[in-house]
Amino acid sequence: MQVITTHLNADFDCLASMVAAQKLYPEARMVFPGSMEKASQEYLKRFNHPFQFARIKDVDLRAVDLLVVVDTQDPGRIGVFSSLLGKPGVEVHVYDHHVDVAGKIAAHKAEVRKRGSSATVLFEVLSQRNIALSPEEATLLALGIYQDTHLLVSPMAVPEDFLAVGALLKMGADLNVVSDFVHPRLGQEQVSVMNDLIRNLETLNINGVEIAIATAIVERYVGDLSIVAQKMVELENLSVLFILVSLERRVYLIARSRAEEINVAEIAQVFGGGGHASAASASVRDMTLIQAREKLLSTLAEKVQPLTLVRDIMHSPAVSAREKDSIGKVEKTLTRFNLNALPVVSGKKTVGLITRQIVEKAIHHKLEKEPTSDFMVREFSVTFPESYFKTVIPVIIEEKQKLVPVVDPGNGRLIGIVSRGDLLRALSGDMAKYAGTTGVSIFDGKDRPLKNVKSLMKERLPREIMALFDEVTATADRTGVSVFVVGGFVRDLLLRIENLDIDIVVEGDGIKFAKVLAKRLGGRTRSHAKFGTSVVVLDSGFKVDVATARMEFYKHPAALPTVETSSIKSDLFRRDFTFNSLAIKLNGKDRYGLIDFFNGQRDLKEKTVRVLHNLSFIEDPSRAFRAIRFEQRFQFAIGKQTEAFLKHAVKKRLVDQLSGSRLLNELVLILKEKKPLKCILRMRELDLLKFIHPDILKDRESLEALRRVEEVLSWSKMASLPRSPEVWYIYLMGLVYSLPPAAFAQAVERLNMPMKLRVRLKSDREGCAEALKYPRKKPDRSPSEIYDIFSGLSEEAILFMLAVSESERINRDALLYFTQYGPRAKPSLTGDDLIRLGIKPGPIFKTVFKALRDARLNGKALTREEEIGLVRKDFLY
Repeated sequence: MQVITTHLNADFDCLASMVAAQKLYPEARMVFPGSMEKASQEYLKRFNHPFQFARIKDVDLRAVDLLVVVDTQDPGRIGVFSSLLGKPGVEVHVYDHHVDVAGKIAAHKAEVRKRGSSATVLFEVLSQRNIALSPEEATLLALGIYQDTHLLVSPMAVPEDFLAVGALLKMGADLNVVSDFVHPRLGQEQVSVMNDLIRNLETLNINGVEIAIATAIVERYVGDLSIVAQKMVELENLSVLFILVSLERRVYLIARSRAEEINVAEIAQVFGGGGHASAASASVRDMTLIQAREKLLSTLAEKVQPLTLVRDIMHSPAVSAREKDSIGKVEKTLTRFNLNALPVVSGKKTVGLITRQIVEKAIHHKLEKEPTSDFMVREFSVTFPESYFKTVIPVIIEEKQKLVPVVDPGNGRLIGIVSRGDLLRALSGDMAKYAGTTGVSIFDGKDRPLKNVKSLMKERLPREIMALFDEVTATADRTGVSVFVVGGFVRDLLLRIENLDIDIVVEGDGIKFAKVLAKRLGGRTRSHAKFGTSVVVLDSGFKVDVATARMEFYKHPAALPTVETSSIKSDLFRRDFTFNSLAIKLNGKDRYGLIDFFNGQRDLKEKTVRVLHNLSFIEDPSRAFRAIRFEQRFQFAIGKQTEAFLKHAVKKRLVDQLSGSRLLNELVLILKEKKPLKCILRMRELDLLKFIHPDILKDRESLEALRRVEEVLSWSKMASLPRSPEVWYIYLMGLVYSLPPAAFAQAVERLNMPMKLRVRLKSDREGCAEALKYPRKKPDRSPSEIYDIFSGLSEEAILFMLAVSESERINRDALLYFTQYGPRAKPSLTGDDLIRLGIKPGPIFKTVFKALRDARLNGKALTREEEIGLVRKDFLY
């Protein structure tokens, strides 16, 4: 047997969805799990019960093999049919429009879509299968959509609901019938209850949201209180309404919401009910009206999060222009900071706004020397730090003001600005609902608090680090600043990778904060006033980097940045990649809250390397190397757009403008990664190696030698070398080894290598090439000859030589050198011993020690006495 059912106390959306579902399952019987709303009953009665429904008592649950559930996914709302869930032999199909449901029905098939009603979902499925509807069926589906979306004006309504209604009208849906049942007249008993509710209506401000609560006590049952609630919302122009009606031993809760901040279904669930964001209900047993009201208030205090304030989304301090500044100077400021509009100030007060369009037109007319005051917009709106951010929506969208100055309400001083971008980020969650995205933003339109990561920190970090953060917090509270831990530390915390390199950013004077923190911790500081940075060094040697929140601009591509004091948002925006722009707030409201302005969490989840803006590689081409380093370290992928920006920077040869020292630093960091070969191959693929020298890795042999370095390094671990080799240096040798002398010199010069590194690299390169010749010169070598060949090379050069040669003989000799000849080459005799034997100090000492070493290696003088005998025989006459 096949059964179609819905939730208890079925409304028009339930009724319409069941009828639509039977078009998909013509053999199924429609069965209500409980009662229907009075309006639904009246509809069926008026039209002489046009659809056939079975009674529960006529259904043998043991015979059901397919259960179709519409307009709910909550197993607790389908009455006796919940006993069929999970039963062997019973298949379950679900059609619903509630997407945010905890404890969903485990279905074999589910069509769940973000729509205003389930009737819309079923209509779309029917349309996809080309199943026609009669005018009566079309009317019923339209009725279900109109009721659940409150005449298509509910925040739950989506474009697909409008499209469905339009199509249903074409099929013959009768809006007169819809109007009769969506706008029913209240009966005398309902009017009486509504009057009582209005008399007891109270409006509360809970975390910035206006919420109305009304209570009433009735002596006998009154049906369709949901209609009463809807009428009250319309008559009193309420955004959010909760009504509580007491009848005998039950309290009925009915909720309506037109505010995006309040999801009344979440509130109703606490009382054992359900619904959706704009309309919900619940029935509570054994609770007085007073108890129900108190529980509702405590639930609201917990569930309703504070609205986002302007100060939470503004940029501060704001970049501004002065009214006497020339148009030419303003254009440079706009370009320097990549802005499209600026507030214009006189002293500290905002007197106007200037946009890029105005500036460009003025320059076009050769007016770049004229003062800004002659062209600025003088009529504009401002806002205040404690205003709700949504108050700026009409200003930016309707008045088309490109930015809104944030001013001190007392003296009018400019504090910050809210731009279109800030507003879009604050509303990004609302847009994501329609785009179907799952991106994470700290401002998602529902004003949730920041994701708290304290438990993750306690799980991943040593106790002393958590104690250090406590000291940072206490210092920040004492000095009146906001502090954040930022960057790679936060990224690696979320990736569950150990990283104790702590970078603190201070919204305020970072150097002053660092000094207070150092004093509190008993440490010392090293400061760099130009960049507003300090290092706090503790007695244990542990270091904490502290920086003033700052923004950067670049005077030309590849230049070192010029720094100005700013906010945490601007500070994070200057970072290289989105996942490095994450921060954790360490004090004040939302302590341990994760700040993510630029979707860094999303990119960590998607394993993607993305820059924050399209000029990122132009401003700092060294980021191209960092992109590869992070891509290979985390096994991520560089995003398509980011790779396109990178290739553009390569094509324009912007890396040429990097200093040799910066280029060498990025190269060494790459070669110090765990998988440097993968980084090298990626640099080769993206044509970055040519900026060191065009001929690097152009021949197949060089590339193959680098590929064999990993094998040699594995061999070296088994060989127990005297010290761990510097792996990065081996790969550096591999990059430049095959270059001709002139090209090698050019590469060394391009990288501006320190003299010590130049000498070492040149010596090892030449020594390696010479040593590779010896098997051809002489088939057999004595131990001392082998020692002479290898001792002139660094361990790294020897290992690279093994990768280049592929010679079993060289491998064998290198192993002998490392394990036998090297450790025993030092003679027992010292310089003092030679003097006592009668040899005067001088160049002869070198000859004597060379003879002693060769004798030891070749097995001719293995003891101290034998060494003395050799000296007397060969050097004392």
